[in-house]
Formats: sequence, structure tokens, C-alpha cells
Amino acid sequence: MANLIDLTVKNSVAVLTMNTAENRHNPAFLAEFNLHLDHIEADKSIHSVVLTSASDKSWSLGIDLEWMANPSILPAAISDFMLQITQLLQRIVTFPMPIIAALNGHTYGNGAVLACACDFRFMKSDKGFFCFPEVDVLVPFVPSMFPIINKAIPQTFFNRLAMTGERVGAQQLFENNVIEAVFSNSDELQAGVLEFAAQFNKNRWIYAQNKSQMNKHILQTIKEEDPAFIDNVSKMLYKNLHKTK
Repeated sequence: MANLIDLTVKNSVAVLTMNTAENRHNPAFLAEFNLHLDHIEADKSIHSVVLTSASDKSWSLGIDLEWMANPSILPAAISDFMLQITQLLQRIVTFPMPIIAALNGHTYGNGAVLACACDFRFMKSDKGFFCFPEVDVLVPFVPSMFPIINKAIPQTFFNRLAMTGERVGAQQLFENNVIEAVFSNSDELQAGVLEFAAQFNKNRWIYAQNKSQMNKHILQTIKEEDPAFIDNVSKMLYKNLHKTK
């Protein structure tokens, strides 16, 4: 069975490549992601991480709603899964080296939140939209997702995206300082991101300290607000996903 995510190392850069057509988030995806981060932390020769996709269409379309709608998935399992998501996001915003998103396809919902959790974002212009469709699919943002998103996206621009569910392209993201640069195609994107990632050779301790301090509000919200919210919303999600049509 193919891995959901592959890890390769190019000199001092770890490249995490999501391998499915839509790279949806479910417990198996989160488990592989964390396992790879464990391996990266254990390898002292690695100084940066690139997160990309093998698909020529999608970077990540977010939560696996098909998995969540399975009749065997009860509210407790939904709640546990959503807590695992916030734990992964917490790990990313405190990870002791840069994590760089190479957005080479559609980036929707929790995929967009994952991109915002990364330290830098790059995108190609020939294919791929960025979108928060939560308002249309009836899946609310978890409290900590707001400060995670706001560290990457200006509030007024995010308000527009969140309230409308509008899809935007690379140029609009660049104009709003969400991404560092725009490349014309996937090959140029991958080459440019690898070049950017290779410049890092910083002390891991200082990265962990600075990221933890910069993202203190995120960590506080994860601890103080997410658990109760997730416990309540998981029950509503279960009801919404299993309504008799």
C-alpha cells in the first residue's frame, strides 16, 4: 500500500510529498505526517522542510468528509480527530525549523489552514485555487484556526474569504502578502522553493523559542478554547453528516 505522504531528503531539506489525488485529512494522514516529523527532528542534518503534493491538481482539499460521514465514526471519534488536527497544527507552528508550503494545486478548507500554519508559502499561477469553503460545507472553524490563519492572511482579506467561500488565485494571494512569490508552473515552483529552503542553516533551539513566542496566542487558544468547542461541535457535525435525506 502506497504511503499517504513520502519523505525524501535533498541535502539539508526534507521534502514531504502528499501522495493522493486530494490529500484529504483523516487519522491515517495525520499519523503519517507526525511520523515523518519525528524522523525529521531526529535527523540533525535537516534544516528546513518543504510540504508539497504529488498531484498535478490538488495540494490539499482539507478534511476527509467521506471518512467522517461513515456510520461507524461516532461523535467521540470526530472529537478525537479534530483534537489531533489542532495538535498537528500546534506542532507545525512550534517546529524547530522552517516549514515551507509549495502550493502546486487547489488548497481548500483545512488544507488552507495547514498552509497558513506553515512559516512560508509559495504558489504557482497556472493551476490551483485557494479557498475556505467552510461556510458552504457547514464545518465551522475551530477557535485556534483563526489566529493560525491570521498569522498568514490579513484580517480584512480573510473576512472576505471566510464569509463568501470565494476561490482566489496566486496573484491575489501575492498581492495580499499571503505567499512569498508566484511561479509560472510546477517545475519552477519546486525548484524555487527548494532553493529558498536550502538557504536555512539556523539553530533549532532559537527557531523553537521564537516560533513559540510569536505564536503564543495560538498555543493558548488550543489549550483553553479548542477542547470544549470541539466536544460540542463534534456532536453537531455527527448529526449534520447523518441526517436522513
